[in-house]
Amino acid sequence: MSSSWIIVKRGEGILQKKIAVELVEVAPFKALAVRTGMTPDKSGTRVAWSTLTAQVPIRDERLTDVPSAYVLIPQEQWSKQVDTLWVGLAVREFGDVQDSIETLEVSGGLCASARVYGNEAHMWLVYDAMFAWLEQSPDYELDRREGVLGMETVPLEPLNALTIPYTEIETFDFTMLYPVRKKSGL
Repeated sequence: MSSSWIIVKRGEGILQKKIAVELVEVAPFKALAVRTGMTPDKSGTRVAWSTLTAQVPIRDERLTDVPSAYVLIPQEQWSKQVDTLWVGLAVREFGDVQDSIETLEVSGGLCASARVYGNEAHMWLVYDAMFAWLEQSPDYELDRREGVLGMETVPLEPLNALTIPYTEIETFDFTMLYPVRKKSGL
């Protein structure tokens, strides 16, 4: 396990917060998903979730046993601006798919992982820690090849944040899983 230290200034004092970044292996999987964009009010993922679950109910027999939603992010976008992503559910098979739903094959593999559980400020600290770890790692870098999808897993229980307006979320609860690869020359 590796970790990053984030220095947070609070008033006159400085608080150091340790955020764990781990390397984990993710199994490949299939997902039924709805594409969305980044919206100023951050409602895109919620609208996509509503569209997805209208076509693929949470009790659909194709779903895997993992009770999570996935926000899937094309990794090449991290070098510029994230503007397109998908909200999806893992499935055993695609089956019949409506026009509004896309089928995705997530390759899995080695991922840098960090857990977010806290308010919005904490969430941004975890993003900072993840990308600091990726920049400082002597061995690994973000896999930004075209078609590689990173993901953020959002638990559906006890509370599904994709059903709550972004501005009303008090506790962000998800896990970042961003594919990595050995740095060139290693």
